[in-house]
Amino acid sequence: DPVVDQLLSDMKGAVRSLSKAGSGEHTRRLASTLRLLAAWGASQQVDARVKDTIRSVIARDGRQTLLRRNVDRAMFRAEAGALGFDTRSNVPVPEPLAVDDATRQKIVDELLTDGVTARWRRLADTLEAAAAGLDRQAALRAGGATLVAQTDPSICRMINQELSYLSIQMVFWCAPWFYWVPEPCGLATSAYMGVWAVGWYYGC
Repeated sequence: DPVVDQLLSDMKGAVRSLSKAGSGEHTRRLASTLRLLAAWGASQQVDARVKDTIRSVIARDGRQTLLRRNVDRAMFRAEAGALGFDTRSNVPVPEPLAVDDATRQKIVDELLTDGVTARWRRLADTLEAAAAGLDRQAALRAGGATLVAQTDPSICRMINQELSYLSIQMVFWCAPWFYWVPEPCGLATSAYMGVWAVGWYYGC
């Protein structure tokens, strides 16, 4: 699909920019791409296909097998490196976030009930709120101010919640189940690394 191919390219471009520098502009670019991705997903019945895919995996392998899966760390580092996150990037390369069983259960339930596009829109909202905060920080720095506790704890809570969700999304989308989505692992990892970078620049 040329539309999603372009959206994925735009997302990766925004995330590569965030690996080099934090800014409200780069963060809004990522948020905008996620909104467009959600609109594309709604038009292509992606939510229904995600639900069907998860249900079929549970029926075949069992829910506990699904919940016990973790991110392949070698694959994660390779994807992160392709996005510009390495020893030379401004943002340190994270380890995949550890997610407890209760949170995993909640995320799987949400995927089965709502799919993914509503979460992509909420993630865009969180990124836009963080972008405004990054703009304020940049303005203060430009004015020579020393930044002390300039972060909004509510935004950091939302960023951490989204990282938990995206960590599990990476587990699923990097498995060989979502073959019908162009570059599913690249999509999930790009979103994760972008949100991680925004959180790091924001001071979470």
